[in-house]
Amino acid sequence: MDAPELLSAFVAVPDLVPGTRGSGMVMNWQQQAGVMYAGGNSSMLRGWNLCREKCTTALPTQTDSCVTSMASDDSIPGMLVAGFGDGTLRIFDSRSRPDYAVKTIMKEHTSWVVQTHIYAGRNELLSGSVTGELKFWDLRYPKTSVKSLEAHRSPMTALAVHDYAPIFASGSHNQFIKVFRSDGEQLALIRYHEGFLALSIMSALVTVATCNLNQWALDFDGNLERILESIRQAKALGARYRVGPELEVCGYGCEDHFLEQDTFFHCWESLEMILRSDVTNDILCDIGMPVMHNGVRYNCRVFCLNQRILFIRPKLFLADDGNYRETRWFTTWKSGMGKGNARGLDKFVLPASLQKLTGCVHVPIGSGALSTLDTSCGAESCEELFTPDSPHVNLSLAGVEIIGNGSGSHHQLRKLDQRMDLIRGATTKSGGVYLYSNQQGCDGGRMYYDGCAVIVVNGQVVAQGSQFSVKDVEVVTATVDLDDVRSYRGSVSSRCEQASSLDTVIPKIDVEFSLCHDEASFLQPTPAIDVHYHVPEEEIALGPACWMWDYLRRSGGSGFFLPLSGGADSSSVACIVGVMCHLVVEAANNGDEQVIKDVQRIMGTSEQEYQTLTPADLASHVLHTTYMGTKNSSAATKKRASSLASQLGCYHLEMGMDMMVDAVVKTFSLLTGKTPQFLSRGGNIQQDLALQNIQARLRMVMAYLLAQLLPWVRSKNGFLLVLSSGNVDEALRGYMTKYDCSSGDLNPIGAVSKGDLKKLLRWAAVKYNYPALQTVEEAPPTAELRPTDENAGEEADHSQLDEEDMGMTYGELSYFGRLRKIDRCGPYWMFRKLAHLWSHLTPTDVATKVKRFFFYYSINRHKMTTLTPSYHAENYSPDDNRFDLRPFLYNSLWTRQFRSIDTLATKLEEKKQE
Repeated sequence: MDAPELLSAFVAVPDLVPGTRGSGMVMNWQQQAGVMYAGGNSSMLRGWNLCREKCTTALPTQTDSCVTSMASDDSIPGMLVAGFGDGTLRIFDSRSRPDYAVKTIMKEHTSWVVQTHIYAGRNELLSGSVTGELKFWDLRYPKTSVKSLEAHRSPMTALAVHDYAPIFASGSHNQFIKVFRSDGEQLALIRYHEGFLALSIMSALVTVATCNLNQWALDFDGNLERILESIRQAKALGARYRVGPELEVCGYGCEDHFLEQDTFFHCWESLEMILRSDVTNDILCDIGMPVMHNGVRYNCRVFCLNQRILFIRPKLFLADDGNYRETRWFTTWKSGMGKGNARGLDKFVLPASLQKLTGCVHVPIGSGALSTLDTSCGAESCEELFTPDSPHVNLSLAGVEIIGNGSGSHHQLRKLDQRMDLIRGATTKSGGVYLYSNQQGCDGGRMYYDGCAVIVVNGQVVAQGSQFSVKDVEVVTATVDLDDVRSYRGSVSSRCEQASSLDTVIPKIDVEFSLCHDEASFLQPTPAIDVHYHVPEEEIALGPACWMWDYLRRSGGSGFFLPLSGGADSSSVACIVGVMCHLVVEAANNGDEQVIKDVQRIMGTSEQEYQTLTPADLASHVLHTTYMGTKNSSAATKKRASSLASQLGCYHLEMGMDMMVDAVVKTFSLLTGKTPQFLSRGGNIQQDLALQNIQARLRMVMAYLLAQLLPWVRSKNGFLLVLSSGNVDEALRGYMTKYDCSSGDLNPIGAVSKGDLKKLLRWAAVKYNYPALQTVEEAPPTAELRPTDENAGEEADHSQLDEEDMGMTYGELSYFGRLRKIDRCGPYWMFRKLAHLWSHLTPTDVATKVKRFFFYYSINRHKMTTLTPSYHAENYSPDDNRFDLRPFLYNSLWTRQFRSIDTLATKLEEKKQE
């Protein structure tokens, strides 16, 4: 064969503008006319007669955008269709005057037109844009397209139409080729296309990320920044898949704000900002937010990749017990998802701004999964893990290998064990990778979300985040081997049998993206680790400490005020503030910028460079305590309060309340002519209680006065939050004065039992070197509201003992509380259970204790309606706000119930004597 010879050469586009973002030069050849059209980074389309090498036509494009493709049909003389970088299509008639050559402008594409093709003799046009969208046009009516097809979800790079067969093919940025019939039906899928001499061997190793986020209800800007930071950190650690907490965009605790359109509007705003940034490039992100579809509110997971939304997965089962009220705001997804039914997906219409941004009008919504080039991913959300028929079961059987769980799970003593058992169990039977993400912190309510993000592979924990922390963002990653999952699953024959006969269809959305690293990455799977659990004493200290820190910094307060009596309850609260100072100082000294910023605001040193602190340094600014003694107080409690304050390093005052108490009693006497006396001084029980309550209520009044003015006294700005210190047992029994020191702004121990508080004091005395706590723990509980025994020594404890006043022990109160709430027992059923549990007592004695408890519980129930918001820690909390919904006006005689108890007690006594 002879060597080719150059016959001629000329410049087809003399005004071509050089650039890195343009199309260069684009050409189209019209065979019958013998004309070649050329354009590109130019404002003109030029037609050349190649026989004469002469430009015969120059058509202005009437746009600043570059020409990216051209198409013509010899059977339609003079017609030329050009695609442009701005997404427009223009139909030219070369027979018209140049200024009038543009006949039609089509604007349905929103980005770079990759290719245009006119089917010969059919007046039909096919166009495709870089967004992956194909459009079919009838050139006789070109104003609107006839049909649209989403060919790819990643950028489309090529489109080619067969000259004779009714097929065309498109290629994407992720080496993914699809072959279609001319009517748009997909015929074939070619994966892993790398091009000539560019073969790549993929491993089964994938790095995944989950996180703890300290979100705050309705703090859309702050929540957005924390989400973005978590994705940035995940990418920096090499992750290709990131899972975030439930409803992370708005915060889980929005409650009735979920009924407002504002919440949905701002969530879509935040998601748009996420997609406009580049953080979702090359990482699959599972983001939690509320979505309204067809007028119904859903709690959803939104999967995003490369600045596009792939899939919306609504929650299938909602939490509606205990503290949760999800069915008040959301609906479960039920759209035709049933046995043998593939109709689990619907089309969700994106907001207009996101349509413009992503180039997509619809995205799939429903119960499905994502199928990437190398694996498949699915999701379940919080409560779904706790249900008997969890979604992860069918997802695993359907071959989904990676399951993410975005949760909004709150702390409760000893609850983590149950949660971890369920998370590990999710992959123990069926194998798989399970990522658990959770909020962490106080997002505006009584609950503390306790983080503990984990990654589990085949039942083994390979990564675990903190349960309690003052960090805003904590990302946990692991590299997992999907071949281990496949091997694990394949080795269990019973699981394989169930998978092969699965009749629940899990629709899968194809995603042109690879999660796995290539073989040359030299990564190794993350090894299994032991799960870290905190002992209950640590949970009581760390959870409320973190909750109070969030409350303090987000409320704008300058510190706390606590009436410190020297008893177990107020000392426990002071101890928890001390623990908070340890956590905060450790984070600040380690360079946590957000913690440093908050500390400096509270200390009033924002304009200065941060200096290393000790916990006592911070406590001196944050915690203000006052011992409010009366003539009924003992020297022992005063000494314990002073010692503890000194060890904590807090600002401490001591004062006498007698002047205030005497003034109130004197005012009453002047008004009525009568002077009340304590029971021991000749008065009756009514007078005695009134005199006790005066002391308690005046302490609350003084506490709020000091909280307002102590910053001024110390030449500081701001205000103090008043801490109350009533425990769960006393609240249950009603052993407190309404509007006394049980009233305040927040209560860290309101759902903790007296027994657990005693354990906390013993533990913290050693752990944090607060030996005064040991002395407090050893002292008998006393209110110190009655005159003390005149024969008692100066250092002796008060003779008024709580358990004697209540007529029951704190241990018995814990029994009553658990049976009443956790076991859902009324008076009669509680007696039935305790008659067997307390076999050391006679049935009559048990009956007396049960009836006494319910009598005092019912007459004091009204006190629960005004209790200070408290940290939720126990399942038998009597919190009236949302957790323990009961009447506050009872028939305290319980006539039917107590009569039934007496009848059964008599029968049991008779049976015992036989």
